[in-house]
Amino acid sequence: HGMPNEKGIGYVGYVLFGSNGKPLAVVETKRTSKSPTEGKHQAELYADCLENQYKVRPVIYYTNGFETYVIDGLGYPPRRLYAFHTEKDLQLLIERRKRDPITDFKTKDNITDRDYQKTAIKAVCEHLNKMHRRALLVMATGTGKTRVAISLVDVLMRNDWVKNVLFLADRTSLVRQAHKNFVKLLPSTTTCVLSETDNKDKDLNARIMFSTYQTMINYIDTDTKEFSVGRFDLIVIDEAHRSVFGKFGAIFHYFDSMLLGLTATPREDVDKSTYELLELEDGYPNYEYNLRDAVNDGYLVPYTAFKKGTLILKEGIKYDNLTKEEKEQLEKIWAYEQTVNALTEDIKKGRDIDSKEIFTY
Repeated sequence: HGMPNEKGIGYVGYVLFGSNGKPLAVVETKRTSKSPTEGKHQAELYADCLENQYKVRPVIYYTNGFETYVIDGLGYPPRRLYAFHTEKDLQLLIERRKRDPITDFKTKDNITDRDYQKTAIKAVCEHLNKMHRRALLVMATGTGKTRVAISLVDVLMRNDWVKNVLFLADRTSLVRQAHKNFVKLLPSTTTCVLSETDNKDKDLNARIMFSTYQTMINYIDTDTKEFSVGRFDLIVIDEAHRSVFGKFGAIFHYFDSMLLGLTATPREDVDKSTYELLELEDGYPNYEYNLRDAVNDGYLVPYTAFKKGTLILKEGIKYDNLTKEEKEQLEKIWAYEQTVNALTEDIKKGRDIDSKEIFTY
């Protein structure tokens, strides 16, 4: 009731009610031949009427069966989804509308005690406060990217912005290392490491979960999915510059969560698609702490480059100095190259090979 038409009545496509009888979501459907955005305004009018009647504004979906968009009421612009939220997800979205902006930026010194780490965390929080859902940190190897991620999770949990976190890495060793650090520095938070082979003692309700990309793909690429689209509030992407391509991109399409990318690659070398995934202007992460900065601040030492060659490349091959096995190996290699028959014959006669000839051939 209360629709702005002559009868004052409208017929909703679907309303999803919670166990308390309150509407959690309204769904406006359009024909597959139409754009789903044609149903956006109508869905918002339905939400207005339901809010007037039940004193709670439902989450808004509009879809044509192929594409589905959501307006969660938190202030974010409409975004595309690849599945609907569960009842539990919807309840959490509605409850989260009461959250305040992130104002408590204080970090624990046993996790992050360096000024640049605190600056990085504040930069991400301020970015999230501006109704962005994705961020990227570029920090040199050895400057504590994982610690920054742990401290950020702690800050977001304390400000009631995050409850459930997924940490993704492309290698099992990195997953285990991250898990070890999280357990050490956030000991009161439940954790779980997902594994393709070990199905014992996995707490799938843990607050912080750790997984490789392949393992998580296996979890969501099934008819009966273990995790809902709203299962995680934040996904931390380790080495984001090399982990967002191909089939693994399906993970970030499926989960409706905030994303934090971490990389040690210099910002100008980060692939454009990484910035696109994290909804940033190409070449502009939310915060960068490069090797030069770390060296200047005394946290890292500069590298020393040196050039190493081999005696063979420097002096050539002295045939008589080779062992019997090395001579046979050399003759086989040159015999394989049809373009150097003349040189092969010289080798068999015991001629030495000048270093210039090695580069030439």
